[in-house]
Parts: sequence; C-alpha cells; structure tokens
Amino acid sequence: MRRQNHLKYITVSILGVFLLTASVIPAFAQKKLQKSPGGYHGELDFPLSWKRYYSYAEWTKIMHDIQKKYPHLSDIQSIGKSRMGRDQYLITISAKATGNHQDKPAMWVDGAIHGNEVNGITCSLYLMWYLLTRYDYDEYVHDLVNNCTFYILPGLNVDANESFVRFPNTPNNPREPFRPEDNDGDGLYDEDRTEDVDSDGELSTMYIVDPKGDYKLSPDKRQFIPVSDEKEEGIRFRRIGAEGYDNDGDGMINEDDIGGPDANRNFPYGWSLQAGNPYPMSEPETRNVYEFQLAHPNIYASFHYHNTGRLIMFQAPPAVPSRDQTPEQRQRMEEMFQRRLEEMRKTNKYAQLFDRQVSTDYQHDMDVQTEIATMGARILKDYRPVIGGLSGQAHAATYYMLGAYSYLIELWGSPDFDADEDGDGRVSDDEYLKWIDTELTGEGWVMPHKVDHPDLGEIWIGGTRKKHTVRTPPARYIEEEALRNSQFVMYCASQFPKVEIDEVRVSPVTDDLYWIEVAVKNNRVYPTASDRSVQLNRAVKDTITVSASPNISVVDIPRVSTIIDPLNKLASYEPITGKSAEFRLKGKETQRFCTLVKMDGSQGWVEFQVKSRNGGTDTKKINLTMSR
Repeated sequence: MRRQNHLKYITVSILGVFLLTASVIPAFAQKKLQKSPGGYHGELDFPLSWKRYYSYAEWTKIMHDIQKKYPHLSDIQSIGKSRMGRDQYLITISAKATGNHQDKPAMWVDGAIHGNEVNGITCSLYLMWYLLTRYDYDEYVHDLVNNCTFYILPGLNVDANESFVRFPNTPNNPREPFRPEDNDGDGLYDEDRTEDVDSDGELSTMYIVDPKGDYKLSPDKRQFIPVSDEKEEGIRFRRIGAEGYDNDGDGMINEDDIGGPDANRNFPYGWSLQAGNPYPMSEPETRNVYEFQLAHPNIYASFHYHNTGRLIMFQAPPAVPSRDQTPEQRQRMEEMFQRRLEEMRKTNKYAQLFDRQVSTDYQHDMDVQTEIATMGARILKDYRPVIGGLSGQAHAATYYMLGAYSYLIELWGSPDFDADEDGDGRVSDDEYLKWIDTELTGEGWVMPHKVDHPDLGEIWIGGTRKKHTVRTPPARYIEEEALRNSQFVMYCASQFPKVEIDEVRVSPVTDDLYWIEVAVKNNRVYPTASDRSVQLNRAVKDTITVSASPNISVVDIPRVSTIIDPLNKLASYEPITGKSAEFRLKGKETQRFCTLVKMDGSQGWVEFQVKSRNGGTDTKKINLTMSR
C-alpha cells in the first residue's frame, strides 16, 4: 500500500450512477393525460350523480360496478356482516401493476360510523370515484394510486345508515348499531320508536292545543314560538315531542327507541361502560373494522367521516402533566400563546398552533400533525382543526393502538357561516328560515299543519327543519364538500414518506481505500414511522445496505458517528458497520452514512440500497476507476 501522501496522484471518476425509483416501480404512460385545468378528466367515464343520497343497495351496487370497470386498480370484499346481516363492503384501490396493495403504505377511510351521518358515505364514495375515474387523466392521482393503497369502507354502521336514508327520521336518529334494548323496562324491545305520523317522509315535532300552553304560532304561521305574555290571547300549544305513537299502551310516546351502544365509543382505547356498553368491540360492525386493520399493518393513516361542525379532529400525542401554575402564570402563558399564533397568521392565515406539551419521544408526531392540520385548514377553508377525543373512539384506537396517524372529520355543520347574518355565532330559526327560502327556495322546512292522531286526537305537526338541512347537507352542496374532503385525504397520502438516496460522494484515503458518503432523505411531511408506532414496538426500522463487486471489500469501522471533514463538525456520518445500518427518517429529514471500502485493482462498483416499509426503496450504484 502506498503512503497517504501519494493521494495527490490518484483521482476517482464516478462513471455511472443509476437511480431506481421507489419499489422499483416501472414507468406507465398515461395515454389520456390531461394537463389543462379546463379539460376532461374522466368524469363521464363512470357517470354518477352527486346530488343525492344513495340507499345501501344503491351505493353497494355503485361500488361493485366501478370495480368491474377498473379491475386493474381495485378489488372489493366484505370485511364482515352487520348485526342484521348486511355486508360491510370495502374497496381496495391501488394499481396492481405496481405491486401488491399490502406492500404499499395505505390510507384507511371510513364513513358513517353513526347511522345518521350518511354524508360520510358520500365523501367516501366520492374519493373512490375520483381516484378511479381520474387515474388515466390526472398525473397527481396516477402517482398516488401507483404508490399508495386506499382502503375505503363507505358505510360502517350499515343497518342504521340504511334506515336513515330510506325512512323518515329526525336529523339525529338512528345513530347507534341496532342492538335491541328495553329502555322502559316493560319486557319489550324497541317497541316505541319515532314514527312518521303524517306520512310526509319527515319526522318533525308534535304539538297539541292547550289554553295554558307555552307556545303559539308565529305571525307568518311557519314556527311555534314561545308565548311572551301569559295573558296573551289566541291559540296556544303544548309541545308533546317528536312524532310517534304509544305502541305499548303505557301512556308514553317514543320512550323505547332503537337501542344500541355508540359505535364510536365501542373501540378499545379509552373505552368506558357508560357509552360503549356492553364491552369493547361488542358490535360486529366495529369488530370487523378493527380486525381488518390489525391484519393490515401497512395502514399508515386513517380518515373517519362524521358530522357535524366542520372540524378537523386529529389525534395528538399524549400531553405531559403540566406543572402547577398560579392563575397569573397561566394567563401570561395563554397571552404568549395567542401572540405567537397571531404573529404566525400575519404570513399564513391558516397557520395552526396547539397548546399541548408532549414529551420529546412524541414531539415529531405533534409537529407533523400541526403541519397537516394547517394544510387541512387551507384545503377545507371553513373547517377548524382541534385535538380529538379518546373515549373508545375509532380514530383514538388507530393512533394509540396501531400507531397510524388519524383524523376524524366533522362534516357540514349546518349553514352557520352563510345564515348567521348578525354574526353572533349562532343561527336563529328566523335566520335559518331566511337561508332556506333563499338557498333552498323553501323546500327545507316542515310547515305546521293539523293531523288526526289515534292516541291524542287532533294535533299539530311541524315548525322544524327537514332532515337534510341540519346534520347532512342538502343535495346541491354534497359534491363541493366531498371534493374538498377528498383533496385533503389525497394531500395526506401525497405526504406519505418516500426514501431517496440524495447523493453519493467518494473521498480517496489511499490508493486502495475510499470513504464513501451517502445522504438519504425523506422530503415528505410524514416520517417513515410515527413516534407512536415506535413506542408500541410496531415500527419497522429503515435499512441501508452496501454491496460491491468481488474485488471491493467493505472495511469494518466502529459504530460511532464519524466526521469526514474535521473543519465541518456538523457534517457527521453514521457508519455502515458490516454491510448495513438501521435508522428511522423523520419528516423532511436527511441522514448521512459512510462506509470505508478497499478496492483490489483499478476499477469496480459499489451499490447502496435503502429500504423502508412505508417509504419504499431506492438504489444507487457507482462505478469506481482509479487513474493516475
């Protein structure tokens, strides 16, 4: 071996560098690629109206029909049956030509875990339709479907979902899975439900004429309003309650409605008997979901569609106990927090900041969720990001028990922004009526009218909003909301981690020894594994391996950070001990590695490969030639 001072005569030429894309995905041309925002993007390749709500039979048929049209991109399966025997159909969307769906990071999307929240079904179906119909036309969608998997379960609580869509119901019921309960203790189950007394397809409120009643008709005869003066003359009414009959003859109406636990309190994490009875995963609908998720560890993030309120409820890491503070100290901290947020919003009006202190083990998850919530506020416009709850909820289980990032979206929320004319933060009945008259040309209100009731005699029914104006949007608003929510889901999927070998540098040490430095980056928001998955021991480490031609050997070096350039102590490198090293890439992070190789002869090659379960694979190969 020549002495090191002979290095000035040695040069190293990198003759070829070959970059293989993530997971060695081949390039597939888009024959119908559309680059004009004013052009056709496949909307009529599978025509579908988004101006209505679909029954179970209709939307499951849509799923089967679209899967048959795009079999190369999707599969459909039942993950199990509901208590009443309905299949919970799930569609898997991922380009089969680019690999198995279980080998790609996946987004889980479900809708309508609560029976009345059926706009979640629509948003889920819309995402399915958007991904499949635009695949050939939209480069962004094309890349997502090639590199990611989407598991979409449009309707989770299928029995109650079907009842809400097909039959007259209040905006709030039915909500729970159909587990029969004897609420009034008479030995009968669910016998006194809300019912459509006047057969108008809507459930409203019943009143009866009573000289001492607390209500009267408004001057325009459209509302029942409180009596302001006890001596006031005119017809007065007593409120009975929601429409229904006394089916069991006990003198009470609607006291034994459809039973069941809250399905979104039935998951294991944070479960309590009060709302999630009788035990965690007691309902087949929730158990089927959780068992599927357990069997698919590639699920990286999840979306759960609810209503109402226009909220982005994200799962944040656990807070650390705050130290005792005086009221004055707490007030100063709150003022500092608000000043910082106001300063941030001078340059980004959607900026988010959350007053939650977490341990260093979870800080990256908190930073990631803050960045995602900020973009969510930008995409959804009038949605407010908040930290989600824990009490047996599905999105708590996916983060805290599976380590997947999780989002509960509270859709719609009534027309609070449009109808609140006086800006007091609430929509009065008068404001709501004006909005209904202007936006819906009057079709969203039940006018008070007389009805003959078999138990009560002559009653009045009405003076309320119709079903699809409160928690679920009127038909004309469905597509706009579904589109924006789909864009948020796709944005999150676009930020799934992607590992790349950024650069490879070679530094000669002697005529046959060479330092090789490798920079590996992930320029996406999400890390290759969440902090929570690391704490759960569910995270799979990323690896970098080195291989070489037969005449090049990898020299073992100590497993300590190595500084290649003594004048730049920040440029430290993790050694690849033996032929591999394990690591985890955070979001928007670059890590540097080094290896020492010895070459016998004048030329050879060295290849680096980085593998990540969620971030894919990347490879770079360099040819080394010694010249004098």
